[in-house]
Amino acid sequence: MRCIKIIYTLLLFIFISISIVTAQTPEKQKILIYYFNDESDTQNYRYYSYIIPDSLSVELKNTSGFEVTVLPVTFKYISSQVAGEERANAVAILTSRGKEVSANFSVIGSYKVEKNIIHIRTQICNIASGEIVDADETKEKIGALIYEIIDKITSKINKELQKTIAAEKEKLATSPYNNFYSSFRNIFISYSYNFLFLAGDWENIYNDTKMSTICIGIPFSKIYSSNTTFINTLYLAPTWKLFSTNNHDISHTYDTYLSVYMGGISFVYFYPLSPLIDVSIRIEPGVSYTNLYIALVEASGPFAPHVTKSSYDPFISAEINAVLYFYSVGFTGGINYNRVFYEGNDLEAYGINFGICYKL
Repeated sequence: MRCIKIIYTLLLFIFISISIVTAQTPEKQKILIYYFNDESDTQNYRYYSYIIPDSLSVELKNTSGFEVTVLPVTFKYISSQVAGEERANAVAILTSRGKEVSANFSVIGSYKVEKNIIHIRTQICNIASGEIVDADETKEKIGALIYEIIDKITSKINKELQKTIAAEKEKLATSPYNNFYSSFRNIFISYSYNFLFLAGDWENIYNDTKMSTICIGIPFSKIYSSNTTFINTLYLAPTWKLFSTNNHDISHTYDTYLSVYMGGISFVYFYPLSPLIDVSIRIEPGVSYTNLYIALVEASGPFAPHVTKSSYDPFISAEINAVLYFYSVGFTGGINYNRVFYEGNDLEAYGINFGICYKL
């Protein structure tokens, strides 16, 4: 048991050390651009919804060196008339989605074609602070070349971005711990409580099995930088599990208590279903420590006659969850499968879990 604790403490230390070293390396500013919202009275100009962000992405990459991703989800311009609660919800969605892909800024906007004139409004959201800035309002004849329109918008967006970046650098320059703080960005911590159902021969020996799971997820992008959505939503997570059970509710001769401690490295993938809901898939191989306590008399306890057995064995666990976000807090629920590879008769269990996670 002590050996397992030492191994996984070292693994956690290595992961955090990698995160800190990576955070100290200058990174490109990452921008997430949403499809623009069409406010026209006709649907004849719907194609501008993706043409504008795609063109902006190319220009920002080429002229400013930003790392840009276009998200195929329409997000409308947040006008000053939007109510406080609705505005707060929109900002929460933008910041939550931005943090998931390690973006620094989001660009959103709307356009309207009226009397052969296209009106384009653009905004920038600072993911760290949630501040929304109006970047540009452009009006051109619909016959104008699209690259000329995009060039004007890009220049104004880039100007606003540079202002915001300079202001952020000035704020952060006052803190000598900036690199340390940023190293923990997008790391998540989760806890779940599991109701397990044993299968096979174990079902007739034990019941009423519960399990607790603690997980610390570190973005794979901190180790390997990539523009692909898959890499940006993949996490490596040191994970610890503990489940215990007894045979009190089953006909038996002796009281027995089974405790299994498990530790491993999980591979966690988040798939976004909507701005506030993710599906997470987790696979965890690892090592388990099992302790079996058998009471030899009716009155059990640590000083009563008993027999104990223990062993170290490999295990594997798989889990799928739905995650509902409220700002940086996520509420989880899902199902899982666990298997400990004992000599002779593996322990197999299916579970239902509920939990909570917090993304830094």
